Amino acid sequence: MDVIVEYLIFNVEIFFLSIVRISGMLVLAPVFSRREIPVPVRVWFGVLIAFVMLPGNILNHITEIEGFLSLALYAINEFFIGLTIGFIAFTFISTMFLAGRMIDTQMGFGMVNVFDPQTNVQIPVMSNFYNIFLILLFLVLNGHHMLIKALKFSFERVPIGLTITFDGVFIERFVEEYVQFFVLAFQFSAPVIATIFLANVLLGVLARTMPQMNIFVVGLPLKIGIGFLTVIVSLQFFVPFSQNLFDIMFDSIREIIIILSRG
Repeated sequence: MDVIVEYLIFNVEIFFLSIVRISGMLVLAPVFSRREIPVPVRVWFGVLIAFVMLPGNILNHITEIEGFLSLALYAINEFFIGLTIGFIAFTFISTMFLAGRMIDTQMGFGMVNVFDPQTNVQIPVMSNFYNIFLILLFLVLNGHHMLIKALKFSFERVPIGLTITFDGVFIERFVEEYVQFFVLAFQFSAPVIATIFLANVLLGVLARTMPQMNIFVVGLPLKIGIGFLTVIVSLQFFVPFSQNLFDIMFDSIREIIIILSRG
């Protein structure tokens, strides 16, 4: 035990900066950032990961830290790296949330919300359903393990002490991630949107041919029924779509880390 304490004291700066980067990821990363996980648990989890990765970080760090100001600047740098990893993962996990909101709007559930304890806000019904389902698949497919591997990869490619810079390539890549985020959300919600669009066309034809029919009374339950039927049919594609989504997410994290590694 004394040997471990002396080892940590001798490398306290590297250990502290490792915790800072890991904490940045845990702030936004899926699963790890959920409110249901107590803060002390997340803190000790971050400390544990930092302790496990400390030997490699000691070998890879490229600069000596001199003074409190230098330590503070490096801490900001490390926190941003971790925050970037967590933000990319959070963005892609939110794909199903956006897809669910699109579906809710078309089905007529735009005003029907449920309380989400994660964000303390009201969210649409289908968004909540898809989000919970995606988080379960994320755990089943060991996505949390992949996040830790991505964090380890970041320490290898962007060692502690490497000052990162913002340039056009970094900003351009971030914009591409957001475009991909919207495209993926639309791709998943497209079958439901297209089906309900055809239902609206049918209702429009009925409104012209039978003016005495109350289209609002008939159309609302019809769109809900068709929407639910399409959702049930499309659930068979949820797992392969989610696997592809996770692959894209981790590839994007690796690409961003490689861009940041240029310094």
